[in-house]
Amino acid sequence: MNFLITNMTGFRNKGCEASTKAIVNEITKIQNDVKFKIFTQDLDYDALWAHNYRNVSFLITPFRRHYFFRGLSFLPSWWQYRLIGKLSISPLIRRALNSFHEVDAVLSTGGDIFSSTYGDLARHLAPLRVATSFGKPMFLVGQSIGPFENQDEKKALVKTMKHIQLITVRESLSFKYLQDMKLKSARIELTADPAFCLEPDMENVEKISKFYNIPREKTLVGVAPSQGISYYSRTRYEYHLDALRKLLQFLIEKLDCHVILIPHVHLGSVTFDDRVICELLYRKLGFPENVTVISLTHSAEEIRAIIGTFDLMITERMHAAIASLSQNVPTFVVGYSVKAKGILGDIVGFSSLDDYLISVKEMNQERLRERVKNLLERRSEVTKILVKVMPKIKERAKRNFTLIMEALGQKEP
Repeated sequence: MNFLITNMTGFRNKGCEASTKAIVNEITKIQNDVKFKIFTQDLDYDALWAHNYRNVSFLITPFRRHYFFRGLSFLPSWWQYRLIGKLSISPLIRRALNSFHEVDAVLSTGGDIFSSTYGDLARHLAPLRVATSFGKPMFLVGQSIGPFENQDEKKALVKTMKHIQLITVRESLSFKYLQDMKLKSARIELTADPAFCLEPDMENVEKISKFYNIPREKTLVGVAPSQGISYYSRTRYEYHLDALRKLLQFLIEKLDCHVILIPHVHLGSVTFDDRVICELLYRKLGFPENVTVISLTHSAEEIRAIIGTFDLMITERMHAAIASLSQNVPTFVVGYSVKAKGILGDIVGFSSLDDYLISVKEMNQERLRERVKNLLERRSEVTKILVKVMPKIKERAKRNFTLIMEALGQKEP
């Protein structure tokens, strides 16, 4: 059986890498002769970090923001992609459309792209409509969906969902949101994010810790800041940066912690590259001994192994939170969309969310310090909670794949 994975930005986003590898790993466990084609924006980079995946190949995605033909720039709709492919105007689109012919089913990953958060919903809906126009079974895997800020976006989603066989939703808030839409044709199932299934690569974690001189005798706090969170949440960058700087200063000077800064997204744009904000924080703090910056590029599995050694994780990247939570590391999230509230609420309970989550728009210094300090002091208790609940979450994550294979008439061995 052959699958095509769409709506995946690329492995420079370690969250995309984690969820994509989890999908490949878990479906391969069910049927070991399965093959995957994956659309990406960075073919060579992704192939480098998936060199041991023999059943995977990559294609440059045609579904990008704009295409240029003789000075004209436009974002095609789904039927225009098919027309461009037939007319051979763009070899890239022609190759991509051929891949739809060659597969048995199409899987859409991407987390929370089907919302108003990022302003590019049409681009993400296009591969879904192309797949269904070829008559291919189309599955949305582990999604957070909505909310939508205008009715046109909502109508576009509802129209597309009429052609989708199965939507698995990674948290209960999106599940309820979709149920309220009353989609008549698509089957909707509550699961969990596929990345909860990804195992850490423990082989070199001790060597990596020694390379970075991470002290074992200190309380270790990982911090995964987001360079793009101000852009997505429409908050002032300087306000956000200063709030993080003061929090790190509090952890180092008042609580005597060792902080490890983890850039989880390595995109080329200054607006979204987490290496930028990690370096800015390190410089503004005056290059302190009690701060380490993860400066090498690591696989998603290695990042997960490093995070697993921490006493506490503070993150603005949801998949960094999934990496820590899946290893029972107490986690505090600075959020900007429904995904953080939904995923954390399903794990720790919605009545306890204030202990684990704060909105980026409400990063009051006193409140932020109090909640982080409280979580650090309660880490033994929180670890016990995670140890108890995480097996259920991981089972829900694995259910994504049994549902897909059952829908395709395949049985688990």
